[in-house]
Amino acid sequence: MCITVRVEKRRYFDIKVDVKSALPVYEQVKRALKIAILSGWLEEGDQLMSIRELALKLQINPNTIIKVYYQLEMEGFVASRPGAGYFVKLDSKKLQKERRELFEKATDEYISKITDMGYSWDDVIQEIQLRKKEGS
Repeated sequence: MCITVRVEKRRYFDIKVDVKSALPVYEQVKRALKIAILSGWLEEGDQLMSIRELALKLQINPNTIIKVYYQLEMEGFVASRPGAGYFVKLDSKKLQKERRELFEKATDEYISKITDMGYSWDDVIQEIQLRKKEGS
């Protein structure tokens, strides 16, 4: 299941849930929201979808969304306002640290996958340089 979330007229991001994944559904949703915050798709003060609305769109139990929002609040990424909902809350130091950790984790996962496939560091560097030239 995948939904596209519209934040404003021109800002969208996807939340994908794979029920067959080894990663629990709440972790998938939490990761998608965290990435949206860390990448700037969700900004300070943006309101998150209501618990009920997000659960309906993703076709999952509302308790799952409650767990996601609670964990994001405990980690300092969102703040709840009684009667109003959940809103993005940013701490610049925390944001930089979390972005770096996410980058390192993604890099480690990538390196692990490609080395498992038998590619060398030289192959990786060559491919990155090629992609960089193509993108320039």
